[in-house]
Amino acid sequence: MHQPLNEFGLPLRNPLRAVGIDGGYVKASDAPSRQEGWFEIMVGKSLPRASPGQVFAFVHRLEDRPTDRMQRFLAEQGVYPAQPTTFLSDGGDTVRQAQGDFRQFGEPILDWFHIAMRMTQISQLIKGLTTEAVDPQDPPHLIEEYLRTLRRAKAYLWHGSPHRAPQSLEDLSWDIGNESERAEVVHDKLEEFISYITANLESIPNYADRHRHGEPIATGFVESAVNQVVSKRMVKKQQMRWTPTGAHQLLQVRARVLNQQLRGDFERWHPQLRSIPVDMSLAA
Repeated sequence: MHQPLNEFGLPLRNPLRAVGIDGGYVKASDAPSRQEGWFEIMVGKSLPRASPGQVFAFVHRLEDRPTDRMQRFLAEQGVYPAQPTTFLSDGGDTVRQAQGDFRQFGEPILDWFHIAMRMTQISQLIKGLTTEAVDPQDPPHLIEEYLRTLRRAKAYLWHGSPHRAPQSLEDLSWDIGNESERAEVVHDKLEEFISYITANLESIPNYADRHRHGEPIATGFVESAVNQVVSKRMVKKQQMRWTPTGAHQLLQVRARVLNQQLRGDFERWHPQLRSIPVDMSLAA
């Protein structure tokens, strides 16, 4: 199949603005109790420029050919190989691995909301530092200086200079130290955040530029898909527990239903169904 070109002989624009990827957890049937023992699933949703988005889902450890799955998912929505796709995620370890598998199809991007959320939490912790948490010889407005350094690191990330942010955060962590209980909490949060940013450096774009051009920078559109795909049948307050294989198979059916593709699957398997009107089949 030849890819359609525009009047200038260039490939047409990707019909998807982005594909969001998020993780969810399902209770395992072999867990020692109902309060412990979970396994992770991956859920994704497309963000088209016009039509409604589609979803996919799978148990991460059972999917041995994730790139084939993504290639089919993109092709079903009219995306050709020469149309790179943006992949958004929260940057968690497993999700980042899944996102990396799809690098051949486009650009992975770290969700800005999760960066901002973590920095807001650190900001609140810094504001909670007491005078006992700092050296008495330090200037009186030291807390505000800490906050300015944090805002500087945030600006580096927002404007696409991620390699400068970890150094500012390291300096801040060193300045705060861990001489008191509260300072130690802030110090640990900063170290955790530095590791998070460092692990996702290659997925941090110029968010300001993307925002100015109306391109997506957050995964809010996919988080609702996790609830749709997993639904309260599999998690929430239900007592049901699952084997990875059983959950994986149910997720495939659930995704096809949400994408309104299940009837087409049955018609392909049973061609006689094509002659039955949809309204009549629903009534039956």
